[in-house]
Formats: sequence, structure tokens, C-alpha cells
Amino acid sequence: DIKGNGTVGLITYLRTDSTRVSEEADQNVREYIGANFGKEYVAVSEAKSGGNKNIQDAHEAIRPTDLNRTPSESKESLARDQFRLYQLIWKRFVASRMQPARYETTSVKIAAGRYRFTVSASKPVFEGFRTVYTEAGEGKEESGVLLKSLDKDSKLTKIDFDPKQHFTQPPAHYTEAALVKTLEEWGIGRPSTYAPTITTLLARRYIVKENKNLYVTEIGEVVNHMMQEAFPSVVDVNFTANMEALLDSVAEGSVAWKTIVSNFYPDLDEAVKTAEKELEQVETRDEVSDEVCDLCGRNMVIKYGPHGRFLACPGFPECRNTKPFYEKTGVPCPKCGKDIVLKMTRKGRKYYGCIDNPECDFMIWQKPSVEKCPKCGSMMVYKGNKLVCIGENCDYVSEISEKSEKSEN
Repeated sequence: DIKGNGTVGLITYLRTDSTRVSEEADQNVREYIGANFGKEYVAVSEAKSGGNKNIQDAHEAIRPTDLNRTPSESKESLARDQFRLYQLIWKRFVASRMQPARYETTSVKIAAGRYRFTVSASKPVFEGFRTVYTEAGEGKEESGVLLKSLDKDSKLTKIDFDPKQHFTQPPAHYTEAALVKTLEEWGIGRPSTYAPTITTLLARRYIVKENKNLYVTEIGEVVNHMMQEAFPSVVDVNFTANMEALLDSVAEGSVAWKTIVSNFYPDLDEAVKTAEKELEQVETRDEVSDEVCDLCGRNMVIKYGPHGRFLACPGFPECRNTKPFYEKTGVPCPKCGKDIVLKMTRKGRKYYGCIDNPECDFMIWQKPSVEKCPKCGSMMVYKGNKLVCIGENCDYVSEISEKSEKSEN
């Protein structure tokens, strides 16, 4: 519901991964750029579509339905996350039809005996699309500063020398965004399947998520090794893309679906039967928790189910007591003194609440810290790289120290 416009659709179909834009929309955005930024900012040719043949091209790329409905004008009618998402879509779409940025780069070679050192600096001479859109963190880039009076006859004096050795770094761990990007490049899955795929991997403990990075667990390594050994053709990265191409041929009527099934199923059936006979059973050791069973007094163990971890009594089948497993934060509840644990809403959003819920209704969205506010004694929570007091009348904020970060981890 947009003020002055009624109920409107701000963007086009949101589950497409197409990069195609209609001729009308392309013309409109170019006219908008020319009118609001200048003709020199309009891109010369149309942006090229991606080379992935497996995209859903029945719909256009995700874009604003009306460019004149700017994010700033719609901000009052949108929730915080809605506004940020719409702003990202609007800016990126406009930037896609703008000229690239141009830079002036100066490079200087410095002679020091038999050594040669190089320093360079660049400055923008034309902002281009960066007038509208920049990636997160780009604005913080530092570039060297070269004095205008510097010429080939200038003599430099060494004030200080800071030797640094750079080592080759291993590839970064996948984040959810990086994993989705890789799946797109390989033609695996669809936009509607990316989130459920990652959710399933997390729920079954094949991977864990720490500080936005995804790490493969021991059971994930074992299952992956077994799948590669028993079903190499199915777990191959090209399998999904090839299957999609075959199914497209079925849809076009050029290949009979029975032909595909008859070629695929016998080998799969044989591989499944062989795997049932030859593959050894994987047993995961139960992790003993400090939670005591209410019925028999034994220490409950952590087990893994289809929906993630849960607590179960080791006395099964004599004792069938089970409890939900909650990850403890080590921070006491400010209302009742019991443990604050990590929980999840029905929509999958994480939050922190008292383990004694519903008797105690304490909950917060930010991760609590063991540190207390030095000003009022209230609980402190993490917000980015800062600790913030949650006291109603307290505005205390502090930077996260290495000491407190290590203790939390």
C-alpha cells in the first residue's frame, strides 16, 4: 500500500533468474537516466543477457515496475527491510543501463639502488553508474595519494620502511550468497529451490553456519564420500543441468519422456541395490548433554532428526522422553535468571529467548553478551561491531574488544 497510489506491485516477478529486460522498460530507463543525470550517463548499447541457458526466461529480470516511483518517495509506506530491498532493486536496475565509471591512474616507479618500487593511485574522472549504485564496501576503498609536484627528477627520502610478506590464501569458505551464485553458474536448481536446499543441509547437519560462513561437518563429509562412491553420475555437477536440457526437449516434443526414463532408471536401480549391499552403515555417536531426563534421571543425549537436533533419553526404549534442543548462550535471563537460548521463528528467523518460555516471555533479536553495562548494569547485546545496552533509559555503546570477542566464541 503506497501512499497516494493505493495497492501496487513495486517490482516484477520476484522468483525469476532471467536477466532479460523488455524493450519498453529498456527505453524507459534510458529516458529516465538522460532526463535526471544527463545523456552522457546513458549506456551506448543494451546490457548483455547472461550466458546461462537454464534461466527461467518466461519472466523479465527483477526490476521496478515504475522508475518514477523512487525509493525515497516510497520509504514512508514500506517496512525497513522492504525499503532496503526495493532500493537495491531500483538502484541496480538503473545502474545497469548507465555508462561505466572512468578513472585516471598515475603510476610511479621509484629507484632505490638496484631495487625498483612501484606506487600507483587513481581518481575518478567520470562516476558513471557509480552515481547510482556501488557494491557494499566500495566506498571505503583507500587509494594512494600522489603529489602533483612529483616528476621524474624528484628525489625522495626514506622516512620509514615497513616490510610485509604476503602468503597465498586458500579459497574463502562459501557463504549462502556465494553458494547460490555457484549453483546459478552450474545451472543447478532454480531460485525457488536454493533456500530449501541450504535449509535441508543445515537441518541435517551436513553443514554448519558460523559468522556467515558455511562449513562441512564430519557427517557431511562421510555422506558426500558415500554418494560419490555409489552414485557418481547423479552427484556430478553437470547432472542437473543435463537433466534440465533433456526435460526441455520433452517439453518441446523432440524427445519422448519414456526414452529418458528407460535410459536413466536401470542404471540408477542397479546402483541403489549395490549401495544397499556394499555401503557400510554410518553411525554417529550421541553427544551427552548436561540436561537431565525428567522421567529417569539420566543425562540426555543430542540426536539428529529430519528437522535438526533434539534431546532424547539414552534409556530408550524403556524411557522415551524427548525434548527440543536449544543452543545455550551462557547468559542468564534478566527476568528469571534461567538460560537464554537460541531459538527460531516459524519463518526461520533466529532470535534469543528464555528457555522457560512460555512462563517467561523474555526475547531479543540480537545476540546477548556476558558483559554487563558498566553504566546501569543491564544486559548488553551485539549490534554489528559494537555492544549496546538494552536498558530503556541507557544509551551506553562500546566497541567490541578482542578479549570479549574471544570469550564469547
